[in-house]
Amino acid sequence: MGSLAVSNRCVECDDIITNPICTECLAKKMRIVVREHNPKLAEDIIEADVPGETWCITCGKTMGICAHCFSKDVYEMLQARGYTHTKEFLSRFDFFLRTKLSDYC
Repeated sequence: MGSLAVSNRCVECDDIITNPICTECLAKKMRIVVREHNPKLAEDIIEADVPGETWCITCGKTMGICAHCFSKDVYEMLQARGYTHTKEFLSRFDFFLRTKLSDYC
């Protein structure tokens, strides 16, 4: 059982993936939200195709990056590009981002 947990870890943060939603499924939803305010920037949200031992609960594809890390990466990209609706983005794609981001502020 120990080896199974190791293979279900995020390649970015090394935590066990507890919200198994792949970056492709997340990116589709994120583009919809961002497109409401900035259609051009929405197209810059691309999935990170990193295979792993965890299966996405939405599409069944294997995945190796947790929802928290992918959301954090997209949030930071949006913030760096001047997206003015980052609070709305966080409210929809939190995955403990607000808690962990406050640790850095």
